[in-house]
Amino acid sequence: MKRNTISIITVYCFAIVIMFACNSSNTTDVKTTPEMEEFMNSLDGKYESVTAAIQKFAKTSDLNTADMDMKDLREPIIISAHVNDSTTCYLIKTNDGAKDCQYELCWNNGKIIGIADKTPL
Repeated sequence: MKRNTISIITVYCFAIVIMFACNSSNTTDVKTTPEMEEFMNSLDGKYESVTAAIQKFAKTSDLNTADMDMKDLREPIIISAHVNDSTTCYLIKTNDGAKDCQYELCWNNGKIIGIADKTPL
């Protein structure tokens, strides 16, 4: 009887751990700036929209876009974010119609100062 009770408790705990892991895999509680929200809302599946959003928020006109502006990106979600001094970097996942892509966008004072392609190979 004692062994069955321990087994039931173990299975129950394992189920709770799996439930929390599954729930957190596709969501994030990252606080975003209004500029980042506007940028994310611009990714509507047309490369022209991506280009316009980058141009609007780029700190400099010669910002390296990591070819992000050449893709029809849609369905963006923020995977994570980290802050270093006055710079906030967001890792986003989006889809280009054929595969999922990941980009890191670093912001400072409401402007994008860096874009890096972080798509897993």
